[in-house]
Amino acid sequence: THWRIPHFWLIHRTMHPWKTDTIPDIGRFLYRHVHSLHHKSNNPTAFSGTNMHPVEATAYYSAALLCLPFGVHPAVPLGCIIDCAVGAWLGHDGFQWPGSGDYFHYLHHAHFDCNYGARHVPIDAWLGTFAGSKQDVSRLWGRKPAGLEANETPVHPEKAE
Repeated sequence: THWRIPHFWLIHRTMHPWKTDTIPDIGRFLYRHVHSLHHKSNNPTAFSGTNMHPVEATAYYSAALLCLPFGVHPAVPLGCIIDCAVGAWLGHDGFQWPGSGDYFHYLHHAHFDCNYGARHVPIDAWLGTFAGSKQDVSRLWGRKPAGLEANETPVHPEKAE
C-alpha cells in the first residue's frame, strides 16, 4: 500500500482525460485506446477488476518494479503482484461488505471523472478528485463537461444493424 496505491492513482488518473487546454491531453488518447476496455464494466464485478488492455496491465503491475532498486527480497515484488491482482478483484466485487468491495470505486465506474484511487488512502480527497455522488462530479470540474454523459469514447457503441 505504501507505494502501490499512489502508483495506482497516478497510472489510473493518467489514463483518463485531463481536461486541460495548456498541454496535449494524453489522458484522452490513453482512455480512448487503452483504458476504455476496462470501463466497459460500468457496473463492475470481480471479473472486471483485471479486465485490462495489455498496455494498462503492464503499467498497473509495474508497481512491483518500484521496490527493486532498493534491493528487496524477491518476495516483496511477488507480494505486490499478488496484492495488485487481489486488490483489483476485491475492489470490483460489487459489494461493500462482507467482501472488500468498494462503493467509492463503483462511483468511478458509474460517473467516470472521479475517484481514481482507493478509499483507504485518501489521495482523491487530497488532490480534489473525490466524489461521493453524481452532483459532486459536476462540482469537481466546474463548467467543463464531466461524468459518464460527457465521455467522448462510447463505452458500449451501438451495434450496426
